[in-house]
Amino acid sequence: MSNTGAGAPFRLVTIPFSHYCEKARWALDRAGVPYREDPYLPLAHALPSLRAGGRRTVPVLVTRAGAVSDSTDILRYADAFVPSEHALFSGEPGARRDDIEALEARFDRELGPAVRRVAYFHALPDEEAMFSVMSGAFRALEGAGAAPPSWFGRGAFRAYFPVARAVMRRAMRIDAAGAERSGGKLRAVFDAVNERLRDGRPFLVGDRFSAADLTFAALAAPLIVPERHPVPFPFAGLPAVLRELIEALRAEPAGAFVQRLYREQRHRKAGPPAGG
Repeated sequence: MSNTGAGAPFRLVTIPFSHYCEKARWALDRAGVPYREDPYLPLAHALPSLRAGGRRTVPVLVTRAGAVSDSTDILRYADAFVPSEHALFSGEPGARRDDIEALEARFDRELGPAVRRVAYFHALPDEEAMFSVMSGAFRALEGAGAAPPSWFGRGAFRAYFPVARAVMRRAMRIDAAGAERSGGKLRAVFDAVNERLRDGRPFLVGDRFSAADLTFAALAAPLIVPERHPVPFPFAGLPAVLRELIEALRAEPAGAFVQRLYREQRHRKAGPPAGG
């Protein structure tokens, strides 16, 4: 990560295991933007997000010029720090640029919420699994200067979690019917990506890494659990039904694609802009 601690000129407000936050984190890391990650637990993130100049959602990137409070906008912001030929949103006019933007928007609109609802539907009933996810996420960030709240521990978590779980279920409509609908959307997106990859192409659009690739990989990651993810999920500690789903998705072309992108692209820098 380009996370450089207290002296970094940018601050990224996150829920550390959020896949939308990982999407923003990846773009900033790739562009070499120096930032400090400011991580919060679900629900506890809302007030810091507002204070940072964003909405009640994360990620929020705090810059000297103000807040950038949408993951797609953060990708576009990061593009200013890389050469145009390595921009996530292609500078080329025409169909290729439109294809990148359309795929990125679809993944943001359909895949991201579907993955979140399906993952939480299976994981939220398991308090021990959720503690492992949350505590593991904070531990992964400690080396970069981020740390869990001072009160965060197993005893406090047991008091916090039942309330948080109830609010999350209500706010995100996490129930059996919602999970079934989201499973259908997840299936439709994976089928579309499987079909697109059928011809052996290395990336979703053209011959280079783009916002479409990054967004698909980051938003699918909680249900793929790829190696080299900076905030790893404790696969062995997840509920059995969730592990089975992850293993099935990993075996598909789209799942293998996510794993390859994390191996080959997640920690690759795009380089400074010309004259930068």
